[in-house]
Amino acid sequence: MLELFLAVKDEVQFGLALFLCALAWWIGAGSERLAASAIAAMFLLDIPNHLLFGDATWVSVDWGHAVIDVLTAGLLVYCGLYANRMYPLWLAAFQLISATSHLSRELSHGMAGQAYSIMIITPSYFELLILALGIHSHMQRKRAWGSYRSWRSCSPHLQVAVR
Repeated sequence: MLELFLAVKDEVQFGLALFLCALAWWIGAGSERLAASAIAAMFLLDIPNHLLFGDATWVSVDWGHAVIDVLTAGLLVYCGLYANRMYPLWLAAFQLISATSHLSRELSHGMAGQAYSIMIITPSYFELLILALGIHSHMQRKRAWGSYRSWRSCSPHLQVAVR
């Protein structure tokens, strides 16, 4: 049974990611949609990455995944900083683990390939769980309180200090 799951885990994760992202676009607000778009782009860009560069060998830095992870991290950090929710910060934190793992691999040639692959792959499973919980929380808040802001507004004190 475990062997069967391991054989299809990539396809299951991809399908779950697309389902959650479509759900976020359907019932979510602006911050859910941005987070879902970043995650969907990460999974969808992985397809041409593997077609162009083949499967990762984990012997050295996987530059295709590095670019995808850094771009996704940038979008999720932006979303986390400005969203009127907490879960995008968790998404950004897990994506930053993936993004910084490439730097760790480049700086530490003694890093085992298996450790590198775990640091790249594992956060995406947590990101899907967090996105699902974020969508659920959004639905509960909307049901209890009605519509609410997707993005934080800047305080007047901060606006004066920036000028």
